[in-house]
Amino acid sequence: MSTPATPPIVWGPGFELGIEDIDLQHHYFANLINRMSKDFANHAEPALRLALLAELNAYARFHFLSEENLMLRTSYPGLAAHRALHLELIDELSGRQGKLILKNVAVEAGEVLDFLVQWFLGHTTHEDRLFADYLNSRPES
Repeated sequence: MSTPATPPIVWGPGFELGIEDIDLQHHYFANLINRMSKDFANHAEPALRLALLAELNAYARFHFLSEENLMLRTSYPGLAAHRALHLELIDELSGRQGKLILKNVAVEAGEVLDFLVQWFLGHTTHEDRLFADYLNSRPES
């Protein structure tokens, strides 16, 4: 049984924060979600779905740590709240990964992808934008 493809994340200027490392990581994150959507739609093998989710989970952890370290270096006052949002995603992703392991149905895979796309779009354009605005408002050192 294949999963209906989730509409891809179309990268555009609205995602650019003006922070080179973060922008590159976000672009890769979007590409990874898009690749997962395509592979979930074309391959029903549970092992592949789980391997792709493991890859995304590992990348999310790397990206979040990288982003939080930049926030720490720049004394971002919203770091604790932002870190909490990152932890919520990791927890939610792990829970959904567990459901996919247990149920192994296309509906669960589609829900995981829909969740990831909505989370990425909201978090990147709102929460990460707050950090970019903070960085841009600081006087040059």
